Amino acid sequence: MNSPSTVPSAEAGAKAKYRVRNWREYDRVLVERGNITVWFDEAFLREHWRPAANGKRGAPFEYSDLAIQTLRVLKAVFHLPYRALEGFGRSLMKLMLLALPIPDHTQLSRRAKTLRVAIPCRASAEPLHVVVDSTGMKIYGEGEWKVRQHGVSKRRTWRKVHLAVNAGSKDVIGVEVTTVEWSDGEVFESLLDQVEGNIEQVDGDGAYDTRGAYDAAAARGARRVVPPRENAVPWEEGHPRTQALENIAQHGRKEWKKIAGYHRRSLAENAMYRFKPLFGDRLACRLFET
Repeated sequence: MNSPSTVPSAEAGAKAKYRVRNWREYDRVLVERGNITVWFDEAFLREHWRPAANGKRGAPFEYSDLAIQTLRVLKAVFHLPYRALEGFGRSLMKLMLLALPIPDHTQLSRRAKTLRVAIPCRASAEPLHVVVDSTGMKIYGEGEWKVRQHGVSKRRTWRKVHLAVNAGSKDVIGVEVTTVEWSDGEVFESLLDQVEGNIEQVDGDGAYDTRGAYDAAAARGARRVVPPRENAVPWEEGHPRTQALENIAQHGRKEWKKIAGYHRRSLAENAMYRFKPLFGDRLACRLFET
């Protein structure tokens, strides 16, 4: 969205207030947010809708992973149940005059267990500045009113979604889904394994202040910016954690965050904010494999 034209208005020493001046353009941009166009490249679909031969015994899949992923993205965006997704896909093919079949709802559900999702992201020739964070997703949990009245039942459980975000392009370049028993530091290395290219710096909150996370970043040649925990003690001389503690003791924690560029970690929280309204605040599948 284009930034509106603003004019600062504040007295000396007071916090600046900005007023929107180009209301016509600003209003048009807000309206365009609801404009949607679904378009598929016909040649690409004909080549990739069905999987290529893998040389293995047995009947091959009728639909490629790309086809299943495309339909499941539409399911998440429009919040459709599987049966409605099947009809939605057929109507799209009919509107685009494409004679391509659509998998039925049972096959869409079964393939979700083994689907390897490819995350599209823009390639970068420069070293990456990566920000990591995690959030919780509810599974078929009861509403807050039921919990308030009758307490929490055994069905109420959570999953954790871990994200690695490119601070430059704001793209999500790594995703891991775990149970709540997994800590952020334990998943950190697998997040970095998904990141392609050179990594210059990795930011995270205090949950990533572990030796395993530091070692994983050092193996990629990346600089770690993590605020040490309140009761943190120095490690060996020259270790990033020891250096951070020395800088905090000299400049203070607030000033250290500015010097280290730690405030860019908010980009990961912004990515969470963008994706959670898209997928909702709870997951539709109880089985972890799905």
